[in-house]
Amino acid sequence: MKTRVSWSSCGRRFAFGGEADRRRTARKAGFAALGPALAGLTLIWAPLPAFGDPTPPPGMTPYDHPAFHDGRRVLWHGARRTRDGKSGDAPATATTPGAREYSILADAEDSCAMRLAGEFVAALQADGAKGRVIAGRTSPAALAKAVKSDAADLAIAPMDALIGADEATADWRDRAPYIARLGAETIEVIAPRAVVDIRQLAGRPVGLGVADRAGAASAATLFSRLGVAPVPSFASLASELADLTAGRLDAVVAVGAKSSKPLADFGKDGRFHLVPIPWSPALRPLYAPARLTAKDRPNLIGADEKVDTLGAPRALIALDAAPSSARADHVAALAKSFFDGFDRLLGPDNDASWRDVNLAAAATWPRLRAAQAWIDLKATAPNASLDAFRAAAAATSVNGGPEAADADRLYDSLMQWRDAGP
Repeated sequence: MKTRVSWSSCGRRFAFGGEADRRRTARKAGFAALGPALAGLTLIWAPLPAFGDPTPPPGMTPYDHPAFHDGRRVLWHGARRTRDGKSGDAPATATTPGAREYSILADAEDSCAMRLAGEFVAALQADGAKGRVIAGRTSPAALAKAVKSDAADLAIAPMDALIGADEATADWRDRAPYIARLGAETIEVIAPRAVVDIRQLAGRPVGLGVADRAGAASAATLFSRLGVAPVPSFASLASELADLTAGRLDAVVAVGAKSSKPLADFGKDGRFHLVPIPWSPALRPLYAPARLTAKDRPNLIGADEKVDTLGAPRALIALDAAPSSARADHVAALAKSFFDGFDRLLGPDNDASWRDVNLAAAATWPRLRAAQAWIDLKATAPNASLDAFRAAAAATSVNGGPEAADADRLYDSLMQWRDAGP
């Protein structure tokens, strides 16, 4: 026996019955919905042009990116509305370097390089350039793969590894021209206090960092240039410091670890220190002299000590941007935008190392033609007093830091150049 229950709510009558009633209700609902659907189909079929028609109807503007509404592709939009409700033109698309999105590769383990890459992208946005940072690896081997695989437009890479690894970079260095030399990252060699000379590490196990990373590449290049051959070990800095404490390693090399918490907390027992790296003219093409004090590493440097070490500069390079490359013009526009807007990177909120960048600094590496053309265009006539000041500053740097007499000469030279300037 079939039952049927009915009730009313808000002025409407509802029914719940047997199987026959349910089928009857479904048929009525289907026919009721069919009419609007057929009308909609007719409406869609008649006015719409073929999918992808590049010619929009009058008053409509094509989207410059795929746009969807309610699950359907929308090809055009009407006039934009301003805040006061009036119609306005669609925003103009960028015709500067941002017309095509670019990418910049930085080492994921190098916090400074990642920060510089992010600030680079932010600075170029003012010119309409749309960019993104790719976290990857920037050792010579990793860069070779990036050049050949079209992985990015630009990269921030360790300059010492690029220049020092001639054999590893010979087949692609012309395709990855140099744009600018960036700030240097400090190299720190942590070892037991019995190790007082870096040459004592020859033939002994030394942690260089994560394999195929920028820091490990810089550490390996340094030992090669010093003529010291340790037994390399590759792992994270935290793991290597634990191995150093346990006696499984005789030293650990950290590059750009200024903000590393594991290193900041290491050495409180007084068993370890920083091994000095003496400056020599042979290191000039690859490194810059640096000096650390207890303020930098209170657990590893005594209150009255100063430790001379090195800074490993980073470089901004273009990937697969040789003059014959299809990417050359795009990268050239990016380089020009970077040079023209460089002052944006000198603000107090950006990394302090930008203020140490000399855009005209040369390197034994092929330079991007657009970058060199910009430098040549901005070059000024020679200034004898400025040249004398630069020579004095260079001599002071080579000596590893200004002594009293050096500081006096440098100051006098600066004052003479200032008086002779415009």
